[in-house]
Amino acid sequence: MNHPVESNDAAPLRFRGKIDFQSHYLPPAYLEFLRAHYPGNPDGYPTPDYWTPDWQRDKMDLLGIAYAHLELSSPNVFLPQVYDCLRLARKINDQGAAIVAENPTRFGLIATLPLPWAEASVEEARRALDELKADGVGLTTNHHGVYLGDPRLDPVMRELDGRGAMAIVHPTAPPVSVPGACEGLSLPAFEYFVETTRAFTNMVLEDTFVKFPNIRWVMPHAGAFVSVLADRFESFAFMLRFADPDRRVDYMDAMSHVYYDLAGFSEPKQLADLLRNVPDTHLLYGSDIPYTPIEAVLGQARALEGTDKLTEEQKRMAFTGNALAVNPKLAGIPALARAASEPTGNAVGERDGRWYVRLLHDLFPHRHVAVRVPVPPHEAAPRIAGAVRDAAAARLAPDSGDDPSLTARYDVRLNSPVGVIAIPVIVSYDDATRTSFHGKAKIMGIVASYRDGVRDGTRHSFDIRVRLPFGPLTVHLDADVSEPDGSVVGTAVAPHRRPMPFTGRRL
Repeated sequence: MNHPVESNDAAPLRFRGKIDFQSHYLPPAYLEFLRAHYPGNPDGYPTPDYWTPDWQRDKMDLLGIAYAHLELSSPNVFLPQVYDCLRLARKINDQGAAIVAENPTRFGLIATLPLPWAEASVEEARRALDELKADGVGLTTNHHGVYLGDPRLDPVMRELDGRGAMAIVHPTAPPVSVPGACEGLSLPAFEYFVETTRAFTNMVLEDTFVKFPNIRWVMPHAGAFVSVLADRFESFAFMLRFADPDRRVDYMDAMSHVYYDLAGFSEPKQLADLLRNVPDTHLLYGSDIPYTPIEAVLGQARALEGTDKLTEEQKRMAFTGNALAVNPKLAGIPALARAASEPTGNAVGERDGRWYVRLLHDLFPHRHVAVRVPVPPHEAAPRIAGAVRDAAAARLAPDSGDDPSLTARYDVRLNSPVGVIAIPVIVSYDDATRTSFHGKAKIMGIVASYRDGVRDGTRHSFDIRVRLPFGPLTVHLDADVSEPDGSVVGTAVAPHRRPMPFTGRRL
């Protein structure tokens, strides 16, 4: 179903040459492995098995991404027999290389290694980098309990260091969990940040960055808690260096040695902390698609493009220019070289409605676009802030003028890609004919009013528009309400999402 997009639904994305350092792919061999060994939701999060190269290119165009490094996400690969693990990694890399071969100016392969098997991983790294022409390798924070920095991985590090290879790190599940703490919370929400910080800290303790200085490291999610921990760790590092003068154990130096993707919600808080500790030349863009909902990815891209923590030149560097130092081959792709050197166009220079229609068509190519006369840019932020305040002030209660006899409350449970979401809904019929209605709904803690609901028999159809933390969201609901018992069944459709089933009951 197509939904209209209003002019405030998406801030214009001005940077069209982004290079993505956290972009995940799911080739057939990996999906088969996940279904066999990680049924359900690995790490407490659903597998986006709808991924295809066409899907990827469509979302890249939407986000202004010119080039994406394709890597596996967690749980990555592990099999207890080394040769089984090696065969699986090879099959995945071969399938990834075939995807890249069809799109060499849009995609780059980040090779999978059969870790923690060091000898087999060295063999596959050589094959992937030499024969498959992979852009780099992908590593997780730990491989079946063997953390980055562990001396058992030194043969692999030595091979990568000798080549000056790029290594992109991604968090994964810790080998142990704490019983009774944070249970029921998916790992990406918290444990991934702990894992990234733990792995980086272990690499500092083992002097990995000192022993292997030529590896071009990319750490995920703006370094997680690394910036917060830096000063505290340094106070303890003095004692370690005093006990063993041969140890470097230099947290701050290690931080300035590696690069950081800004995937996730690095803005508004993490980015400022990161910039206090690392040079701006070490910031990179990351989307985290397809695992992060596209609405959130769009919201974060808008936040990074609009942040006042970076100058326009620093934004261009983070989105494109810095990537050429991490992956020099990209300078040979003309479109990327131009994006790295040319100033960004003025996205608000043309303010007529036709320009906005064209822009929104580019952002939302599969949706009907309806545009009001746009407000001047200096007025947009106050209006959006006012809408947020209005939504926060709203209460889930009928309006004072609604007839109690024509009003009902429903408890709805929506099966979303990130789990079950509870949505309390109020329906207030406009008159005794009950053919039209309005009301309120509460989505993720935010109350939104809606109007123009239409009833046809037992079928109720209406749109809920709510401004969530990552941006505006419109959800269209079609519900069948049973008159005798008040039970509800139906589907909800959000932009870029498959229809989601829901059930409910009248309270």
